[in-house]
Amino acid sequence: MRKKISILAVLIPVLFNSCEEVVNIKLDTQSPKLVVDAALVWIKGTDGKNQTIKLSSTTGYYQQEIPKVTQATVYMVNSANVRFDFLEELDLNKPTGRYTCTNFIPVIGETYTLTILYKGETYEGIETLIPVNKIEDIEQRDDLGINRDEYGIKVNFKDPFNQKNYYLFSFETANRKFPDYEVFDDQFFEGNLGFGVFSDAKSKVGDHIKIKLRGVSQRYFNYMKILIGTADGGQDGPFGPIPSSNIRGNMINKTVNANYCLGYFSLSEADELNYILK
Repeated sequence: MRKKISILAVLIPVLFNSCEEVVNIKLDTQSPKLVVDAALVWIKGTDGKNQTIKLSSTTGYYQQEIPKVTQATVYMVNSANVRFDFLEELDLNKPTGRYTCTNFIPVIGETYTLTILYKGETYEGIETLIPVNKIEDIEQRDDLGINRDEYGIKVNFKDPFNQKNYYLFSFETANRKFPDYEVFDDQFFEGNLGFGVFSDAKSKVGDHIKIKLRGVSQRYFNYMKILIGTADGGQDGPFGPIPSSNIRGNMINKTVNANYCLGYFSLSEADELNYILK
């Protein structure tokens, strides 16, 4: 994760040669912090035993590469203290920052503790594996977007009755470098059909859309809601204020509390489908 400020660059016009000079502003850089990407997903219809956690660190704004974290010890235990080790993937050419487990045992409702040992410090997070119902059906629409003229889809699913549920949709297409995320709870459709919507002005017939519906914990829901809101410019829209502090996840530094890390440890069951726009 790269920490940035709102001022990207200052362009100074040089009148005599009619060109622009890019001036790099001297910025204060904090000490690097561990960044944990541990959103573990159990796709319906799979055994879920292969899981990967990515570790990196923050860096200066002008740095082109995000540093990958190596030589960390990463493992997870369940409530019965069964241990699942995540071993570092090695590449002779460059560090990967990827730690993989091949024998994970996912159990709905089970609580797991993730531990990361790095540079003499211990980071720990606790999460419960949250279930989700299957996607019921997909409706294709051509009246989505602000101007009601975009191709898109409405993805329906059944919300369980008489319990509070939280959801995270992700939509991946070739038109976007990163997935589009949508997070919500069942406040307005308790026990009935819920849905997620995706559209893009660049969408066209033949586009492939990878859809993933996850069940998430309330805490992860709150985290993603803030994260998505920040990416969109804050709760007041694109011109609203950006939060001045880092968004904290659920991984706690048990050795030096002040040396917090960024990122999140989550566990979700998910239903995944691929759809082609017609």
